Amino acid sequence: METRLANPLAFPKKMPDGFPELPSEPAFDASKHLAIETPTEIVDLATLGYDTQTIASCPTTLAITSAFRILSDEGVACLQEVAHALEPYTRSIERISRMVRGGVYQSRFLRDFCMAPELTEAISSVCDAPMHPHTMPHQLGHLNYNPHDVSQNVDKWHADTLRVDFVLFVTDPNAVAGGEFQYFKGTVTEVAELKKRGEPMPHDRIVSPELPGPGYAVLQQGNMVVHRAKGLDAPGERITLVNGYVPADLSFPDFTRFDQLFLADPQHIAASEYTRHTAWMARERLQRMIDASEFGDDRDAFAGNLEDIASALQLAAHNIRNAGSAKMEHFGDG
Repeated sequence: METRLANPLAFPKKMPDGFPELPSEPAFDASKHLAIETPTEIVDLATLGYDTQTIASCPTTLAITSAFRILSDEGVACLQEVAHALEPYTRSIERISRMVRGGVYQSRFLRDFCMAPELTEAISSVCDAPMHPHTMPHQLGHLNYNPHDVSQNVDKWHADTLRVDFVLFVTDPNAVAGGEFQYFKGTVTEVAELKKRGEPMPHDRIVSPELPGPGYAVLQQGNMVVHRAKGLDAPGERITLVNGYVPADLSFPDFTRFDQLFLADPQHIAASEYTRHTAWMARERLQRMIDASEFGDDRDAFAGNLEDIASALQLAAHNIRNAGSAKMEHFGDG
């Protein structure tokens, strides 16, 4: 497979309506706020049961890691301040009772943290594959807050609408009862078949990674790992942050579930972000063809490269025109 490494996409210069800038917040400083460590365990896709062909279509063989530290104590305190400032902007969707998406439009601290080169380099190293901060801002710095009703899960069992992301605990997971992040040791297809038959997921295959404290995260290839966030067993505070990445190698097909994002994000933003994301991929692929300046008489190859890019653009256009008819996908609470 030919490697096509893309250049990262800068954050949009223009901010959308409906996302007021925070009046005050700390300034992000990587030297003070990051304390990145390396996970001690990496579970690969094969361990979850994926076959060789499926794994080859993925940008990394990583499925999920043990918890590892990302933020310093000072970084945790700053992120908690920002998360509390953004909490009045929470909204609900079918899966999640209280969340903030698009907070990177409102908070420079959140934006600079999520796009920090030092953090991206560390994530790429763990994945053993080059990554970029996600090109759709709503996939950066997603914040989940615990429901006011302790009987509700924070998030249902699901697989993600993007490939690679980490789930970071903003608050101390050990200061509350319940609220565990959990994943299923199996494939997405296996869970779908269990649910179709009305069978529960075997409890002995549900894993709750140990989280030492706030500022620790679990990195996963989220579209390949079925996971959830349990509710609290008693009143308390639970806030997590999910930060997304796209593979820099554009030889792997795009995995953007716009049909699902359209149900989760404001409609005046969702299509715009997806269009920009798709245009970035096409631009990078076209620029590589321009820079290559290859000579030859293989017309089929030249035409095929152009058709591949055109097909990707046409598919994105189709997705945009037909969004709104899908149902939000998840595997429920049990």
